Amino acid sequence: MTPTVHLKINNQTIEAPADATVLETALREDIYIPSLCYHEALEPEGVCRLCIVAVQNEDEAEQSVRISCKLKVAEGMVIKTDTQRINASRRLILKRLLKRAPDAKVITDMAARYGITPDPDVSEQEADGCVLCGRCVHVCRDKIGPAVFSVTGRGASRKVTADADRLQECIGCGACAQVCPTDAIRVIDAEGFREIYTWGEMMVRFQLEKCEHCGTPFAPKRYLDFINKRAYIPKGLELVDYICPKCFKDGDRASQARRAGALRGSIVKWSVPR
Repeated sequence: MTPTVHLKINNQTIEAPADATVLETALREDIYIPSLCYHEALEPEGVCRLCIVAVQNEDEAEQSVRISCKLKVAEGMVIKTDTQRINASRRLILKRLLKRAPDAKVITDMAARYGITPDPDVSEQEADGCVLCGRCVHVCRDKIGPAVFSVTGRGASRKVTADADRLQECIGCGACAQVCPTDAIRVIDAEGFREIYTWGEMMVRFQLEKCEHCGTPFAPKRYLDFINKRAYIPKGLELVDYICPKCFKDGDRASQARRAGALRGSIVKWSVPR
């Protein structure tokens, strides 16, 4: 059984798993703490600093400001999520984020909660939509592998860039766009091709393989090969046919290629879900 601890968040006594973070605990209890760089599928980085909270442990006389996405819960911990000091810091952060992504709903919604509106005089160069959360960097590097994106520069010159050499390793999975909170990275599937756009410019283009049941183009071959290598081969399976998500969900999973493989008594052959 997982050990638990007791803590207070905004005067509410909560029991939480000892290995949970303060942000995870607050989210589970429907206690609002704004966050941007946090994603449940990625390791917390604490880059955006929106999730800061006031913390006081049992052995501490004064409160300290900590990043809740990386802070583990502790017995007797007392958390305040919306003190005057915390909210003032968040407003400063949100004003800066609004300049970078004035049209991003996730940013405008958070800003409105703190009484902040977009600046109409923001330049197009400054407002490229990227808020430097780092999600694309971490999902591509830590979950997929190509490490196409990286953070360069410091201070005002800090930015996320796509490495031209590493682009050759891109598999077209679109995970970067899926985790991007502001749509600065977009995936467009049209006319049999997948195009991935970063900050308004096309980064890569892939031809889409067709579903062997309905004929719909649905995924790049590199992505399907990646799934085969990571998910199927280690389990003694072999990907021999391409099935789109709709056909897979509808239960139409066995193509002629897979049936033939089964009849030969060879290695179990399976279809890809997406």
